[in-house]
Amino acid sequence: MLMRNPEVSIRSRGVMEKCTYCTQKISVARIEAEKDGGRAIRDGEVITACQAACPTDAIIFGDINDAGSMVAKAKKDGRNYALLNELNTQPRTTYLAALKNQNSEMPDFRPPAPRKHHPKTKPEGHETNTEEKH
Repeated sequence: MLMRNPEVSIRSRGVMEKCTYCTQKISVARIEAEKDGGRAIRDGEVITACQAACPTDAIIFGDINDAGSMVAKAKKDGRNYALLNELNTQPRTTYLAALKNQNSEMPDFRPPAPRKHHPKTKPEGHETNTEEKH
């Protein structure tokens, strides 16, 4: 298979391939940057397969350390969140919360739903003892 397509990683038999964020495309971009005098990979220079396939441009990758990159700007957005972050899993994939229409003059406006309390916090006046009282 390597002879036909040098961009494919070799895996032993029975190993399931999963997304590695297009390491081959990143390697090609890194090699090209090295050939251009050791420059940094430009923002948007590497387009992964999932980015190319996404019609809404909802998937972005880049250098978080580059303050001008699209991914660094998205990480600073107030809507940015990580799943299971409270468990200190330190996920590298984060998400942006969806925007809702805030213009009350628009026909599809719906007022925001009241926020629910965090399950670890107990509202005032609620008992914490679950034992039966006699």
